[in-house]
Amino acid sequence: MTSFTWGETPVRSQSGGIPFLMYEPRRTRLPQLLEDAARWGDRPHLVQGERRLSFADVLAAVDVVGEHLRALGVAEGDRVLILAVNSPEWIVSLWAALSIGAVAAPGNGWWSEEEVAHALALTTPALVIGDAKRLAKVPDGVATIDVEALRPMIDEAVAAGRGAVTPRRVLDGDENDPALIVFTAGTTGLPKGATLAHRSWIATMHQSLAVSRRLPQQVDDDAPGFVSLLTGPLFHIGGLQALGLALIGGGTLVFLEGKFDPGQVLEVIEREKVEVWGAIPTMTIRVLEHPSLPSRDVSSMRSIPLGGAPVSPELLERLQTAFPNTRRRVNNVYGMTETSGTLARASTRTIEEFPGTTGYPLPLVDLTIDAPDADGVGEILARTPGQMLGYWRDEEATAATIDVDGFVHSGDLGKLVDGRLYVTGRAKDVVIRGGENIAAPHVEAALHQHPDVADVAVVGLPHPDLGEEVAAAVLLRPGATADADALSAFARERIASFAVPTRWWFSDEPLPMTDAGKADKKRLRVVFPD
Repeated sequence: MTSFTWGETPVRSQSGGIPFLMYEPRRTRLPQLLEDAARWGDRPHLVQGERRLSFADVLAAVDVVGEHLRALGVAEGDRVLILAVNSPEWIVSLWAALSIGAVAAPGNGWWSEEEVAHALALTTPALVIGDAKRLAKVPDGVATIDVEALRPMIDEAVAAGRGAVTPRRVLDGDENDPALIVFTAGTTGLPKGATLAHRSWIATMHQSLAVSRRLPQQVDDDAPGFVSLLTGPLFHIGGLQALGLALIGGGTLVFLEGKFDPGQVLEVIEREKVEVWGAIPTMTIRVLEHPSLPSRDVSSMRSIPLGGAPVSPELLERLQTAFPNTRRRVNNVYGMTETSGTLARASTRTIEEFPGTTGYPLPLVDLTIDAPDADGVGEILARTPGQMLGYWRDEEATAATIDVDGFVHSGDLGKLVDGRLYVTGRAKDVVIRGGENIAAPHVEAALHQHPDVADVAVVGLPHPDLGEEVAAAVLLRPGATADADALSAFARERIASFAVPTRWWFSDEPLPMTDAGKADKKRLRVVFPD
């Protein structure tokens, strides 16, 4: 049994000058979670293909890699940028950096060279840990280490069994010290770094555990942990949340090998007896349509938490039919990077009774609607101990997002009905493609650099699989000959591949404008050709 008792009753408490609702007592430093995880010993924790690491293996590896990072010159407070696909090395690197007091910055593996350069300039990391494909985008002169170089160290640490006997020292510090820089698309320009304190990530996980009655002291040492499949990237806040919950709760976290593949998802669910699959609706639709689904044994599945978009009654019914043991546990969550993830959650029953809702706020979340109209719709504001300190080295953006009362402005439009949240749209100029937030002005700025482009406007258009796709309306300069292929190739050199438009309209007339002289995107969505 754990030696630390996590609080179960919310109290109003000042932390960092903001009157948050918080639990007392609570963990205050992320490396303390490694101490909580030590109780799980030889239980499997990370699985990828044939590779399996226990909790003791992971703790041993974190110790060794942490010492290696110190030897490379990484000091307390330094930033460590991680640029790699999901793997045990990715996770060990994250915990190793945190354990020596560094600030971990998980980078988007789909970034372009320009976006990688921006992240490097913003965070000035002491070290970049990545795989060969991503490190090729890092310029000379930046200290790097390939994750493949860490694997022998991890294997040796596992063979030595060091994690079972080495006490771990948690560095002193405040719960409001920076711990993570998680990048978000924002609404303009290049990615911004949401700076999460130790308090932030812990508080969001604390709430989830309290709601599910799985706080450490509520779970016996011999109680089985959930086997969870993670098909999204670890650099997303949802991936980090799944990682943290599995660590604290003694869960097994299973990864795919390579890119998302619906057939592999079904094969892994069957082989590993997966019980929980956190996904976005787009992924579930692809799995539902895979021809091997009827022949697969998916009886182990117990829960499918969904994020990134509201769950339609049709999708809910299809998932319940395909995975019958999840019938009461297909959940919808709403959150954002700036709040360390989940703000509100809808159970299956709530989704069925109130279609379109994203549920009720978590226990520590103050949720309000700013400047509601006659229908009660306004911008969604949240105050939660899970929220960020601000954007890394961007005081202007921070001031525009966190108000004087400590509320984070989401940029999403919604309303509250009897305590339930309904997300109705977006106030910010963002396209959400397959769960990825894409800043339309960032795509427009990249395309404007092409000499043939006189004007361009980017919008999100409905897509049956991805939710939305990126669509660009372009006005070429007189005599210009650029086409969709040329502009796609040009954009791909400057922005992430998922942000490159997949629908194009080359207009012969000036693009629709508002009276204020800005692109009329509401009108553009209506007139965009099929």
